[in-house]
Amino acid sequence: MMTYCIVVSDQKPRRYYEEAAREYEKRLGRFCKVRRAGAADAIGKRDFVINISTAGRRISSEEMADRLSAIESRGDISRVIFIFAAGKNERVDETWALASIETPVDFQAVLLLEQIYRSRKIMRNEPYHK
Repeated sequence: MMTYCIVVSDQKPRRYYEEAAREYEKRLGRFCKVRRAGAADAIGKRDFVINISTAGRRISSEEMADRLSAIESRGDISRVIFIFAAGKNERVDETWALASIETPVDFQAVLLLEQIYRSRKIMRNEPYHK
């Protein structure tokens, strides 16, 4: 089972974003492991690092599902790490944009969790909306 690590700032998220993030983490539990952290663990050779930035490539839900599926099927990746606005000295494999405007990181984390959930549903050919 793939592990997704979402690196957000140490700043405590607003309550409503925290509640939304927990809801998506609960939904994702049947597809993958999700962990949010205030700082990146040591990035290893088996980690695939995705920087989330408005300067990145806009990616649709279908494209995200395809990319995550391709990353997971490589066999040499054990964890996908998402970093918001990675520093210049951090290793980054790809840079994606979730939105074309700057938004608070706690909102972006919820948006990312929702997009991962949507991608997992697409990968399984399951309807997203109830």
